[in-house]
Amino acid sequence: MPVQQVVERKAKRVATKFTGEVTCKGGTSRGIVKDLSPAGICFQLYFDINAKTGQEVTIESDELGHLTGVVHWYRGDRIGIRLHASSNTSAQVSSYFKYFR
Repeated sequence: MPVQQVVERKAKRVATKFTGEVTCKGGTSRGIVKDLSPAGICFQLYFDINAKTGQEVTIESDELGHLTGVVHWYRGDRIGIRLHASSNTSAQVSSYFKYFR
């Protein structure tokens, strides 16, 4: 029987449910931020934008403001976005956890 490999996440994810907009080379779509961590976002798209692994994306929402990142994975209508590490990104995510959670 094969041994199942367990992947440990670097940052704890928090389930969320607020709307935003993602833009990448393939297009723009509104959607729902399904979970959030200081390192990334799981975003459920309303419309397919042909997001591919490695593409640069921008995320806009009232709760987070303007963030940038890279598509880390995509499955169906969901994409995983690895946020660009910066003091601005950290401040925006921390602000969400403090005021909107």
